[in-house]
Amino acid sequence: MAARRLPASRDAFVGRVQELTDIGLLLRRARLVSLVGTGGAGKTRLATEYATRAVATYPDGVWIVELAPLTSDHLLAQTIASALGVREQAGEDLVDTVVLALQGKRALLVIDNCEHLVDASASLADALLTGCPQLRVLVTSRESLDLPGEAVLRVGHLSLPDSSQRSEAVQLFVERARLLRPDFELTDANRPVVAEICMRLDGMPLAIELAARWVRVLSVEEILARLDDRFELLSRGPRTAATRHRDLRATIEWSYELLDDTEREALRRLSVLAGDFSLDSASAVCGVGPQRTLRLLADLDAKSLVVAVPGMVQRFRQLESIRLYAREKLAEAGEVDDTTERLVGWLTSLGESHYVDQMLLTVYDDGPKVDDERDNLLQAVEWTTARRDERLAVLAAALGGAWRRQGHTVQIRKLLEAALTITKADNPYRSLALIELGWFNVTAGDFERARDLAVEAMALEEPRDRPVVLGRNMTLLSMVYQALGDVERSTRCAERCVELVRPLGRPLDTAVGMHNLGYGAMAGGDPARAAELIEECLPVYMELADPVKQMEILHSAGGIALERGKIDQAGDYFRRSVEVCPAAGEPATYPVEGLAIVAALTGEPKRALLLGTAMATQLRKWRMRREPFWQRHVDAAMATARASLSAQAAREATEAGERMTLAQAIAYALRTPVADDDDSPLSQREWDVAMLTAEGLTNREIAVRLSISERTVETHLLHIRTKLDLRTRAQVAAWAVEQGRVSSRP
Repeated sequence: MAARRLPASRDAFVGRVQELTDIGLLLRRARLVSLVGTGGAGKTRLATEYATRAVATYPDGVWIVELAPLTSDHLLAQTIASALGVREQAGEDLVDTVVLALQGKRALLVIDNCEHLVDASASLADALLTGCPQLRVLVTSRESLDLPGEAVLRVGHLSLPDSSQRSEAVQLFVERARLLRPDFELTDANRPVVAEICMRLDGMPLAIELAARWVRVLSVEEILARLDDRFELLSRGPRTAATRHRDLRATIEWSYELLDDTEREALRRLSVLAGDFSLDSASAVCGVGPQRTLRLLADLDAKSLVVAVPGMVQRFRQLESIRLYAREKLAEAGEVDDTTERLVGWLTSLGESHYVDQMLLTVYDDGPKVDDERDNLLQAVEWTTARRDERLAVLAAALGGAWRRQGHTVQIRKLLEAALTITKADNPYRSLALIELGWFNVTAGDFERARDLAVEAMALEEPRDRPVVLGRNMTLLSMVYQALGDVERSTRCAERCVELVRPLGRPLDTAVGMHNLGYGAMAGGDPARAAELIEECLPVYMELADPVKQMEILHSAGGIALERGKIDQAGDYFRRSVEVCPAAGEPATYPVEGLAIVAALTGEPKRALLLGTAMATQLRKWRMRREPFWQRHVDAAMATARASLSAQAAREATEAGERMTLAQAIAYALRTPVADDDDSPLSQREWDVAMLTAEGLTNREIAVRLSISERTVETHLLHIRTKLDLRTRAQVAAWAVEQGRVSSRP
């Protein structure tokens, strides 16, 4: 029995060095290895390349058997036998004949494209491995064979685009483009465009190869612009290739047709979810219970149509091309409105619960959170806005709160104002939007507008039995009156908040009211009373609150210490405040300013002026104003610092502070090393994107924060991952933490 001649490659094999190594290692440990991945990931080419390189390892032969042409499992054994050159024997089962032929042989059998015959392929592979101890089997499929002893290697995207040709995805595009247009070159002008093409195609080899074929007639800019209609564009592969390898739609359709009706329905409905999604949101759009949804997601993950997000518990995503295909199928089935309605209904319930059930989530609350659904909330807001649906008020409020906690201010204010124009006074969601918009106006320093909004919300909520909502509003009013200098009203509102929430038996919510009372006492000139209140609620915050809220109360404790003349204690509180959540974004400016004030009072004027200027620059960027009480402290400290420096030294410190990013200022404030930009592998913009990724922002939110397009953010992330040899978003965040730009300390 002679080894079959392996197919000769007609073009260069690009990348996959690690995967080739992994296959070899796995085949030493396991006799069955399955290469599993979505259609178009390059599983066949990878298996063929490995087989070609491994001929010397298997002296008795290497065979490749292609199963894609088979439409029934009846001819599976005959196909294997034919590839091996084994003839049928009269009166003998063909599988037994194949086993006998391979017994004692140190050989490799590659079985390609098993997904449509997965059960029969599993049975045959089991029989061969049982009867042939030295045989190794390498399988390619969109799902594993699920046999004992099987090793599974996931074949995902090529390494993602960098600004050089070292990226596997970019290299593949360039290699294939040059076959059709030999003068094609990667230049400084077109390199970002090619990178973005590869990124938008999820780094999938087939899609990239199909896109590269268009360089004969289109510029790369034109190819990129047409990717919104990618299924029409990516439909002209080589004439001799199988249909599913000539057409991106056909590739995905091959997988879709292998699903049962329930799996198809789930895949279609999941397409309304943006970005990554949770089990709860998936359950909502699929219209079935969580356990059933989890089984469906596991099945779709096994078939490479849904991907579990690494490093995140029960978070999933679809590749963009698969999501767009599934969205088309959803439209064909006439299910877009009903499925989106289920999503909007679930998000409405989630948003209402967020505002009505409790003021703050504790660290022990593990249910769905509005902050995790920002992308889906944005979709729901767009949907309800187009339909003038009054649920827009609670959805916009929930999205606004999530964005406010990430430092966004301008865009969401306009959205909330628009929501109020279509929401009637008797709508129970109106007050939620009023309160959230009030907080945005506080952030912007428009305290009179914030007061008017909160007063309207109070009038709406007083007759309702929603103590948490009213308590939230009293917190807002307390802050507003304090900023307006009305200490008496501010104190009454803070006291009313405590009265409302204390009977509910939620220690953290009660601590929120006490924190407000303490801050108000500090602003009102009673630091002893303020210290007493803060010391009582501080342990509750440190045990139950999230890091951002811990940061806020530690800042308050520092401010009280300043008022009492305890400078060292104030510095300790401010330092702890920054350390507990340095990735908080905008809220981190206040404790950093606290450290600037302490520096001014302890003989470090240059440090004080540099940090103070850096924070002032950040506040201007975010269009924020300080509260009057805090503004007085900052102004006095900056005046002290300037008076202690020469004009030139003050100018140098000011200029250095203006150049600092927030992450660099935090590192400087904590006296940790700041990376030298000249030695950094990343550009300043890439540093910014990496830092914001570590802060937990989505691509869309990073785009808003940096005033760039979402696609540009995605390109930067791909550049970062390739430059640093990282594969996941979580690894980028971890790297930022390790570099000292962001602290991981809880």
